[in-house]
Amino acid sequence: MKKIIVFFVFLICFVFGINSANAYEGILDGYQIIYNPTTKVFSTGGMAPSRIVMTKKTSAGSGGYSEYYLPNGRLEFTTGGNFEFIDNGKLISVHNADLKFYRIVYEDGKYIETLLKDSDLKKIFPDAEIIKISQFKDNSITINKKIFTKKKVLLINDTNGYFYKYSYKPKMVADNYIASLLTLKMPCKITFAHYKDNSKDNPKYTIFVKNILK
Repeated sequence: MKKIIVFFVFLICFVFGINSANAYEGILDGYQIIYNPTTKVFSTGGMAPSRIVMTKKTSAGSGGYSEYYLPNGRLEFTTGGNFEFIDNGKLISVHNADLKFYRIVYEDGKYIETLLKDSDLKKIFPDAEIIKISQFKDNSITINKKIFTKKKVLLINDTNGYFYKYSYKPKMVADNYIASLLTLKMPCKITFAHYKDNSKDNPKYTIFVKNILK
């Protein structure tokens, strides 16, 4: 009986956890971005006398970091993450293995990644509640959401933890490109783990989603 209940809980999470369309302007493999040094703005199009045009490629090997190349084939810069998006002219680098976000800025001929603060993340994801890894107790946490509504959560790492090859079960609660961004629609149990491991080096995390009336 207990197994049947668990099965239906995961089924509900799967059916109702499918995410809506992404609001951000994601940069995928083969996409072009443009940087205007005069206005210090990143975009995916437009003309400017001093614009820098780059094409994204994902590096081979472990991690698959993002690389940006000039039209002549020269590598312009490499990020520390594997996905980027543009928000109001700012290029944001997503470090999925770290559950962290960085802004890429161009200074003195170099592209520098600066860690985003909570206040920055709230501007980018105004509808999401920020949940920190340090808030988990015994590697678990309960998140309340209003009944009959969906809730977005941004899971942020503020520890020394590293989450390479971690995934969610059910996987459909997570965004396709941003591992930190979760959409919670029904009460359920979510696991975040390195395959089926639960060790000191790769602890398993559990998220309980609970409905409340208000």
